[in-house]
Formats: sequence, structure tokens, C-alpha cells
Amino acid sequence: MQPGAPDQAASLRDLMRRTERAGAQRRALLLHMDQLPPSLGKPHHQRLARAALNSLAQADRAQQFELSRGRLAIVWRNRDGHELGQAMAALDHLLADLPPEQAVAPGQLVSVFDLPEQAPWLLDELIERPPSHQDRGPEPTRTPDAALMARLEQALAQADLSRFMRWRPVLHVTGPSPTPAWEERYVAARDIAASLCPGYRIKADPWLFHRLTRSFDRRMLALNSFGQGISPTGPFALHLNVASILSPEFLRFDAALPSTLRGSVTLNLLAADILADPASFTFARNFARTRGYRLLLRAASPALLAVLDLAAAELDYVQLPATAALQTDPDSLRNLLPRATLAVLTGLDPDSGPTWARANGFSLVRGR
Repeated sequence: MQPGAPDQAASLRDLMRRTERAGAQRRALLLHMDQLPPSLGKPHHQRLARAALNSLAQADRAQQFELSRGRLAIVWRNRDGHELGQAMAALDHLLADLPPEQAVAPGQLVSVFDLPEQAPWLLDELIERPPSHQDRGPEPTRTPDAALMARLEQALAQADLSRFMRWRPVLHVTGPSPTPAWEERYVAARDIAASLCPGYRIKADPWLFHRLTRSFDRRMLALNSFGQGISPTGPFALHLNVASILSPEFLRFDAALPSTLRGSVTLNLLAADILADPASFTFARNFARTRGYRLLLRAASPALLAVLDLAAAELDYVQLPATAALQTDPDSLRNLLPRATLAVLTGLDPDSGPTWARANGFSLVRGR
């Protein structure tokens, strides 16, 4: 298995969910190999850093997970705490001879989590961050035509889209600390474009891009179908087009959905897609309801909510950014939402945001 393979992260998520359901207490350590100073960046230094964690790898119920960017996670059942102390001492010894300008403490290379209480923070670490704006290079400027988009659709049918999948947690914030509500799964369209057709703005033509997203949907439904390597093991959400809910791919996905997750899957829809064909949306919504799916309106705004009849749409959730105006006047949002519809807030500060949301009566926030 290659380091950073998606199923390693998925296996770690699965372990966290199983321990939470069982009420089992575990500790987890994440070694940030990508944070090693330059003088310790050679392969044998990385082997030494991993060897420093042998006391944890041999601890009770220990399991190791190879993650992206060379990172290593170890989960174990904590007995008397000496395993962690030995590992930190070994890392300290490895770092002792660094020159002053590269000095780094062991605590800068590792993160330690108590499970299940701090599972949301570890889940957040597992999310594949897209490159920063500075790392992306110049903005693409060329506009694709229908022929190029058709070739891109054909390429998508053969490409390994698992490397373009992204995960984000949605968290309950009603308790003293955030807890996972579900996992949002989606395809990073910009990263696909940069890989398969660099230099082109695939969102330049909204109609062509909307057609392309139907291809994304087909592949996402296949990748997340049960029996596949990265199929979810707990509550999750998928970005979909309305038309995809009635597609053969969705019917196959639905037929394979385990009974344990029936009622725990959310379908994330865009308002433009809903409004483009209200009759198709109503039919798809009613079908989804009979099969136990929840519906979320994503990328909303207060201006949209002011004109969209949410009560008639019968949506379970509305996802919208916690702008400065919203945080100044949270009642303005609550007045726009029907009683049965919950807000999922995005863009909040990861440290102070959950506290603000809970204090103002909101129960769900989306993590990074």
C-alpha cells in the first residue's frame, strides 16, 4: 500500500468511529514528517523519526496508518502513559544535535489526541488541503470550448478520481466540545482541471461546467458505493446535481447503501440547480425522502434565502457563510429559516467559531 493512499485515511476514520460507538478510550499521535527541518529531510532521517515511535507501535492495541505527505498516525490503548514519554524522549534525542537556526522541539513534529473527545481535531488533520493561492501558480485564463469539455468528460471516465476527493467534517457544537455530525465528500474541480487541462478555466461557461459536474457525480457515486475501497463508514454527505438523484448510478448507490446508514446520508444541492427545474427537483426530493436521504442547500446567502421559499422546498439544512454581517446580527438569519430547517455555518474561525455558534443558538458548523 502506498503512503498517503486514500484507504489509509479512511481506515483511520473507520477506527475512530468504531471506538466512539464502543465507548473505548484511545490515544492517537500524528507525526508531521513534512515539518522535519531541512537537515533531517533525508530518507534515513525519516526512518529514524519513525523508529523513535517504536514504543507506541508496540503499545496495547496499536495500529499504524500511512497518510499523505509522509505523515504517520498511530492509535493505541493508553495504559500508564510511559509509551508516549519514551517516544517523545527518542524524538528529542534525534533533534538534539540540530544547529540553532533549525532547532525544533518534538512537540512541533507531533500532535497528540485523546479519543473520542478530540476526534474532530484529528478528522480535521486528515482533510487533504488544496494548495494555497501562492502555490497554485497563475490563474488559468483560457476558456474551454464544448469539444475540450467533451474530451475532459471522456478522460474523467478513465481517470483515478480518488486522488481528487476531499473530506470536510460537519460538527455538532451543542456540547462542551465539537463532535462529528457527518463527513462532507466532494471532488476538487479546480485540481482536476489543473491536472487534466492546465491553463483552462473550466467554470468559464456555466452550462458546460454544469454538464461536466454530471460526470463528477457519476464517478463520486461509484467511488463512494459500498464495497469500494473508500466507501464511508459513518454519516456522510455528497455534492450532487438534482438530475443525478434520478440516475442509474444513484440507484445502484442506493441499492448498496447499508441499512445502518439509511437515514444518515445528506445530499448537497445548489439553489441554481433547484430553481432551473422546480418540477424535477420536487420529484427528486420526494424520491430521496422515501429512501431516507436528507437534503441540504449549499452555498446559500441571506439574499437568496430572502426570496427562496424554504418551507415549500422542504430542505433539512441550509449551508451558508458566517459573514461579518451575520455574526453581528445572527437573528437576521434565524428569521429567514423555517423552524424545521437547520443552518450549517461555514467560514468560522476553527478555534473561536464553535463557541460563538453555540452561544448564538446554532448547532452545526462545517470544519476546514
